[in-house]
Amino acid sequence: MCFALDGCTQSEMRLDDPAALTCEYTRKMMGFLVFTARPKQVLMIGLGGGSLAKYCHRHLLTTRVTAVEIDAEVIALRTHFHVPPDDARLRVVNEDGAHYVAQMAGKGQRTDVILVDAYDRFGIAKAVLERAFMENAKQALGAHGVFVINLVAEVDECERHIEMIRSVFGDPVIVIAMKRDGNRVIFAGNPLRNPRHFMLTRRNAERAGGKLGLFFPTLLRHLGTRHERLGLRSP
Repeated sequence: MCFALDGCTQSEMRLDDPAALTCEYTRKMMGFLVFTARPKQVLMIGLGGGSLAKYCHRHLLTTRVTAVEIDAEVIALRTHFHVPPDDARLRVVNEDGAHYVAQMAGKGQRTDVILVDAYDRFGIAKAVLERAFMENAKQALGAHGVFVINLVAEVDECERHIEMIRSVFGDPVIVIAMKRDGNRVIFAGNPLRNPRHFMLTRRNAERAGGKLGLFFPTLLRHLGTRHERLGLRSP
């Protein structure tokens, strides 16, 4: 799936395995499983080719996934990208993602995970980089939710966005840079700083590796370093 004429690819799919995560950054975004192995609800801002929605629907059988996509034409392509029809565990909503999260915060609604991967022909959607969006996302996640965003921008711009995320969610904020492209996957939220969960994150990571073939050594290394630096590691 390409939004621009420059040939930049926003989403890829394997025809022999449509639910596989072919892009490195999508596999890294699944790192939320390190902090919450069995989320009840996952909210996705941006559907695109539905890679994350398809993967979660196939593998997280007790999780309800809501994907919010502003572009009706993108949603119209869901069958071409083998995104399953809506059911009890998957719902695709045609709405502005920032407005949707603001409504959730205003109504006191909660989700366990927010995954932000909202791009158009001009790049990342500006609305999901606003401080108001981050503050609403933090409120919608509550005390135990995990925030994950995929950033593609120039280094200086990325740093500004990361600092804003840090100012809203607090430390630690973990940044995972992709090896093959300019994507950066950012993790934030209270579970990152909880010392009682540090050993649990390792067990969750082992479980994700054994069951799903997803491995998060860089995330765990960053998490351990941050905990040591901030004096948050359990004795």
